[in-house]
Amino acid sequence: MDNIVFLNGKFIDKSEASISIMDRGFLFGDGVYELIPVYKSRIFLLDKHLARLKSSLNHINIDSESVDINNLGEVINGIIEKNKILDSFIYVHITRGPQSPRNHVYQTNLKPTILVMGENYNIFSKDQIMRGFQATVQTDFRWTKSHIKSISLLGNVLLKNHANDNNFYETLLIRDDLLTEGAASNVFIVEGGNVITPKLSENLLPGVTRDLIINLARQSDKQVFEEDISSDRLISADEIWCSSSTNYVVPITKVDDVIIQNGKVGDTTKEFYNLVTKFIQEL
Repeated sequence: MDNIVFLNGKFIDKSEASISIMDRGFLFGDGVYELIPVYKSRIFLLDKHLARLKSSLNHINIDSESVDINNLGEVINGIIEKNKILDSFIYVHITRGPQSPRNHVYQTNLKPTILVMGENYNIFSKDQIMRGFQATVQTDFRWTKSHIKSISLLGNVLLKNHANDNNFYETLLIRDDLLTEGAASNVFIVEGGNVITPKLSENLLPGVTRDLIINLARQSDKQVFEEDISSDRLISADEIWCSSSTNYVVPITKVDDVIIQNGKVGDTTKEFYNLVTKFIQEL
């Protein structure tokens, strides 16, 4: 499982994969990535993920034509087939490529490094979801281009590990007294029966799962409002959940010392969890 990867045009064993020490991804974190779920050996929302990948490439001035975005679907299916993947994730990692000598100023004719591989992540069971999770709040000290799915993830790594080291599921991020997102997730709140999520900006990632939840809500005659959410509004919410490609609805029942929804998973959160679950099951 997951032993065969795709690197720079070839399917090879993971143990044989290597890149140049002069690769700008290694030296500068100069690149972007995508994490794409696979259910029943089928790629989930491929077009949405590839559109975001293309956007990220364009934002950092890597010509998406040099990557051949349209061929990535075939590559991913090759990884699924060769590794006999049923339910897992595909990690796509693209850097600007190797450049020598090392220089902050990148050359415009570099050949991007392209890596595609299968990855396993911890998927919560329904029992775990229904017990709820805890989160903590921290200042969002990451760079101000968080809408780009960059491989430069040191800020996210430090914030996610802060949560892990203190027995929290996630770190919820506040910048200028407004909620942006989680260290590795988007965030939704429920307030007076209304579902609300921070509006898109350069401060947060345009999550594919976030977008799916909003679209499924509309198809079910529900509505998700995209608004600014202050720190006070966050902790006084009736319900909170996080969304990501790995776990699409994760209820937050406690934020630091503040108990949410009497420490129980709220009805709206359950409804949206079931809504996404049904969508996936019917693929």
